[in-house]
Order: sequence, then C-alpha cells, then structure tokens
Amino acid sequence: MPPRYSREITKPVVLGPRLKEQFRTSPCEHACPIGNSIQKVHSLIEKGEFTEALRYLRAKNPFPGITGRVCPHFCMDVCNRKEMDGALNIRALERAAETFAQKSTCLFKNLPATGKKVAVIGGGPAGLASAYFLALLGHEVVIYEREPMLGGVARYGVPNFRLPRDVVDREVGLVLEAGVRARVNTRVGIDISMEEIEQRYDAIILATGVPAENSLPIPNADKAVKAVEFLRATALGLNTGRIGKKVVVMGGGGVGFDCAFTAKRLGAEEVHVICLEKEGEMRAPEDDLVLAAKEGVQIHNSCTMQAIQCEGDAVTGVEYFEVSSCSFDEAGRLHMEKKENGDHVLACDTVIFAVGMKTDLSYLGEKFGNIALSPRKWIVVDDKQKTSMDKVYAAGDVSAGPASFARAIGDGRKAAFAVHEMLTGTASRVYALNEANEIEACDAMGSDKDPYIVQYEEIYGKEDYYETAAPEQEAINACAKAFAELNLGFDKEQAMKEAARCMHCGHCKACGTCVQDCPGYVLELVPYQDAERPEVCHGEECWHCANCRTSCPCGAIAFNFPLFMQV
Repeated sequence: MPPRYSREITKPVVLGPRLKEQFRTSPCEHACPIGNSIQKVHSLIEKGEFTEALRYLRAKNPFPGITGRVCPHFCMDVCNRKEMDGALNIRALERAAETFAQKSTCLFKNLPATGKKVAVIGGGPAGLASAYFLALLGHEVVIYEREPMLGGVARYGVPNFRLPRDVVDREVGLVLEAGVRARVNTRVGIDISMEEIEQRYDAIILATGVPAENSLPIPNADKAVKAVEFLRATALGLNTGRIGKKVVVMGGGGVGFDCAFTAKRLGAEEVHVICLEKEGEMRAPEDDLVLAAKEGVQIHNSCTMQAIQCEGDAVTGVEYFEVSSCSFDEAGRLHMEKKENGDHVLACDTVIFAVGMKTDLSYLGEKFGNIALSPRKWIVVDDKQKTSMDKVYAAGDVSAGPASFARAIGDGRKAAFAVHEMLTGTASRVYALNEANEIEACDAMGSDKDPYIVQYEEIYGKEDYYETAAPEQEAINACAKAFAELNLGFDKEQAMKEAARCMHCGHCKACGTCVQDCPGYVLELVPYQDAERPEVCHGEECWHCANCRTSCPCGAIAFNFPLFMQV
C-alpha cells in the first residue's frame, strides 16, 4: 500500500473532531477544548491572510479576541516545538488574527428559520456560544441573564488590564448581530420561573456557571471580601478608594492573582497571597507568577488561614499556618495536616477570599430541582451535554465545574448542535461553512476513528526547521497606567514570523520534501485548488521504503499495514 497523507482542511469546520482527511493531528489541536483549527490558522497567518484565518477561528469560536488574551493555552503546554526552541505562542496568534482581520467579511449567515425556540439561561461564554450557533442554525434564541450586561466572567470577572471591555463588547455584539435576543436584569426563578420557560420554548440550555463563592469556616470570615464580588465591583467602578494599604488574598489560583493585581492598581502598597499548594504546584498560570514577582506580590506557599483578626469591625491581620500535606475528596472536602510550629500572623487591613466557586441551582425550582447532579453539585451531562431531563441541556462551568473560557465555549457549541439535531431530527458527524458562510452538514468529511496524535520524536525532518525563539510581545510597565492592558500582542510582521515556526504536526503542508526524497519517483506535486500538494501518482510501483515518511517535517504520512512489497 502506498503512503497516505493527513491533509490540512480546505473549508472551515464548525463541529467535528474526527475528520477523514485528518487521520493524524498535533498535540495542540488535540488539547484545545474548543477544537480550533490551529495549524490551518497558522498557515494563513504566515501568508498574511489574517481575515481568512479569523474566518477559520470564528467557525468554532466566536470569541477569539477574548480567548486570544485570557485562554490558559492548553495548546501551548503540549506544543511539539517547545522541545526544540520554545512553544509557539498560539494564543497571541489567535489574538493577531482577530486584531488584523477585516472583521466585517467574517460575519456568517443564518440558515432559514426552523420555527423552533430555545432558551439559554446565562449570558456568559458558554451561554453566548450556544446561543450564537443556534441562531446561525436558524433557531429563535433568547438569553436570560441576571446581570445588566452580557459577558459573564469575561465582563465581570477578568480585570480590564487583562481583557479590555471594548473587546468583550465587540464579541458579545457579534452574538446579538446573529439575531440572538437577550433579557438582562432577569433572574430566572424570581422574575420568571423555569416552568414558564419550559412552556414557551422547545429546548433549554443551562449555562449559569458557578456564581456562588466558597468561604472558610474560620473566625471573622464575614469580614473578608469574596473574590468575584470584588472583581465585579471593580469592573463596575465601585471599588475606587475602598481598598486597604495591606491586602491578603487567600487562594493561589488565577482568580486570586487577579484580585492581587487589581488591589495593587487600586492603591494597595503591600499584597500577600496565601495558598495551600506547594511552590511549583500552584494552579495559577506561570504568567501570573512572573507578574507577581514583577509587581512585588508576596506568595506564601503550603499555608492556609485559620482566623481573621479584628478590632471592632476593622480587620487588623490574619492568622495562618503551614501545612505538611493536603488533598480534596470526591465531594470537594479538604483534608490536610498541620505542620508543627508553623503558625504565623500577618498584619493587614483587607482580606479577600478566592477559595473556589460553586453552583447555585436554586432557580431550577421544584420540578427541575430533580435534575441529576454530581457529588460536587455540577449538573451531570452526557457526551452531547444533555442532562437527565428531556429537552434540557447544560454547558460550561455549571456542568464541568470551574474550568476555562475555552472549555465553556466548546461545551456551548456542542450543546447547540445537540439541541439542533434533537429539534430537527438531523445528524451529521461534521458541520462546516460553505462558500456563502452558512453552516452545512458535511457527514462525508467525518470519520469514526480518533486521529493519531503525532509526537515530537516522530517528526524526522526537524533539521528543516531553524531554531528561532518566539518574538516578544510588547508590554507596558506593570502598574504605570493602572488598568491599561498589560500585553499589547504581536504586530503583523511578528505574527507572520511566529506562525512560520509552526511544524504542522500531522498535517501535510505541501512542502515537497517527500517528492524530492522518493527514490522510485512515485510521488508528484500536482495542482489542487489554488495550490499544489503531493500525490501518489504511481502507487503500484511504491517500494514502501518509507523515505517519504522519514523525511516529512510534519509527520503527516502513514502507511496501511500489513504492507505488501513489490517483487
């Protein structure tokens, strides 16, 4: 059998992780919760085709301006290039596509109206994503949101210096342009019941996230400020002049550090972060730890708080102790051992709790309160985001637990297509955009097998790549401009150079190396659409020497086994 090529896609795929033409793929695409077509986007950016790159991104993710700034970049953590000279800055390239594209040409068209109505409860990333794709599929969609504006955590939970509000406005506007209606300042369970919603709509998607915050069972815990409450008030301009000079944050995750950096920008002179995790095992991204060192935020690892000290109503300090070990059980209960002689006191005037989030499902009412839940009170869903109740789906943190924007968006899109198939009776393994920028079923593109993930060791043509470190993104001086965006991203030239570093693991980039190295002249570069790609033109003469495979700088070639050698 002659060699087979795992090809790059030629139309934007909206849904479908298993593609017939891509039976091999890269660790980055496999790790992306959204399933972004990362390598295709890099190919386009390398050529300066930012608008088409944005089209491929938006096919799966309507919010690349948001994720291009605040996604925890699981893709970069597994990038094969990091074994050579550093991982590609995939997140920055996603942001560049959104920044430099002609955005008006990346607006997709709605399919004809189906006459079906869907209610989405919650206007955060998961709810917005599900509403957007349902609208494009021709359904009437209404979002119910308790806050005055849509956006959820993207608007109220991420500080402006990480994610400017105009970016959130722009990408939320994209959802509304698709025809989605929103009822803000509407509390389901109070202003409208779930039973009323059930009567009005053909399907419901629950995307209410994890709005309730945990506390600590310690003396004077009521004197602490809750983290998300603090970030929300700051986003609404309510915290100016209300922060103390010495601030202690309990919790070493991303939210805790967002609070620490926000406190610095509000005027705190001294900020401490207390966290249970050991140094090197913290949940916060590495970028946060670097910024913490730069801005003088002090971190106390392997510690937890045991009391808040007060004089009257004023906070004067915290008591904390070191722990020798800690773990959480299935229900989320903490178990830890206190280190002997590890007690400390830290003077402060403000305490912020960033100790985890939990669901608040009180809005479900009596009937919907019977929905199946996990031990941690997340809504249980199947692989299509369907809950235990008929015609009710759930997406994002309410079903996955506190995760990431990418996970929420991916779940929201998956829920939208599951609802679409339930309402219309159609099903397809793959959906893609056609030339008219409409979503269409493309089942013939689908495969029933998971793609093989190409590892660094399997790319034999690594010598074809020059060792070049990623360009530095421009950044402003830490707190010099208060809430101005810290990271200014790539310029066009930097983005194109960085995209050129992509090794396209598992996807043929038509470089022609295999054709040059074929001793039997079996392979040729042949015209295809507006380019060329290698093809097996004389398969009956293939010697199965695997020269093509061992010279491919992408690891995109495979063979069917067993091989039958020519005599």
